[in-house]
Amino acid sequence: MKKFTICTAVLLATLTACSKTEPLPSERKFSSAKVNLDLSTPDKALKSYWAVRDSVRYRQVELFSKNKEVYQSAAAQMSEVADGVLAKSFSFDIMPLDIFSRDLLDVKVESESRAVIIAVIKNSTPIPAGAEMSEFDEERRRDGDRYRYILEKNQAGWRVSEVWEWSTYPSAAWKKIKPDDGKPYVPSLTYDGI
Repeated sequence: MKKFTICTAVLLATLTACSKTEPLPSERKFSSAKVNLDLSTPDKALKSYWAVRDSVRYRQVELFSKNKEVYQSAAAQMSEVADGVLAKSFSFDIMPLDIFSRDLLDVKVESESRAVIIAVIKNSTPIPAGAEMSEFDEERRRDGDRYRYILEKNQAGWRVSEVWEWSTYPSAAWKKIKPDDGKPYVPSLTYDGI
């Protein structure tokens, strides 16, 4: 349920209001063809992992594009209960897929079956006309975020087994973000209830 809730939140965020018309997924520079995988080395396996992650994100947008009218019809009554500008802010539109630049900073093969890769990921999505960036936005886009990937080798080749994020809060340290601890999700966010 936790994964479903998080996935739903991410997908709904993807569908947040957008004032301009975006190209349909078929017009974007993504392919729905199966990703060619290369698991022969840790760095190639990580790049294959990223390619599959991008393919999954593309297919999520493709799915929502096909069902866009379902979401629009569900939000149609908002104009009856909220002021025009507020009602419009709840309307759904497909947001463009974020584009990421990913750079490998360090690749350490620790044994025949374990490797650790440090990478920096930056959001390089073009900034929409009229958007205002805060200093925080500028820093994040310029510096990106650091991730540590643990890869393990089996008979099929190298595979990503863990993802860690460099966190500065509450103190600077690596924080494991995938896989999660498997414990049930405790709903506490109120944003969707506004």
